[in-house]
Amino acid sequence: MPQDDFGRLTDPDHWLGWLGDDPAGAVRKGIEESLRAQVADAVVEWVKILEAPRFLTGGRRHAEDQQVMLVTRAALAASFALSVRTARHGRSILLGVFSWVAVNLSSPEVRKDRHWFDLGAGLDWAGERLEERIYEIDGAEDTAER
Repeated sequence: MPQDDFGRLTDPDHWLGWLGDDPAGAVRKGIEESLRAQVADAVVEWVKILEAPRFLTGGRRHAEDQQVMLVTRAALAASFALSVRTARHGRSILLGVFSWVAVNLSSPEVRKDRHWFDLGAGLDWAGERLEERIYEIDGAEDTAER
């Protein structure tokens, strides 16, 4: 049976600190949560990230030190193949893109995260959606953290 392969997620030299100490584990958990929201007994058997993800990171200069940049929002879109098993449907192989957006990263007490699970979508399409999604999560009118 294939095994998890998140090498393409962590290969690019891109900051993933917003995902915690284990970015691969965080993405796997996000994928599992997305599937379980649809089918409660879904069990992910394996996940493979197929291509280098698309990333988007936004920030602002620190008020007291203009040399310091505070990351305020971040996003990724990662194409995947996975195997999922459910009691009703058995095993299925799914292809698509998992996207994750987090905002208010400089203020953890009001941080917001959102996932998208786009089955059959291509990475280029999902990558193009990141910019709208990164502002959609908190409303396009809120520019305080942009």
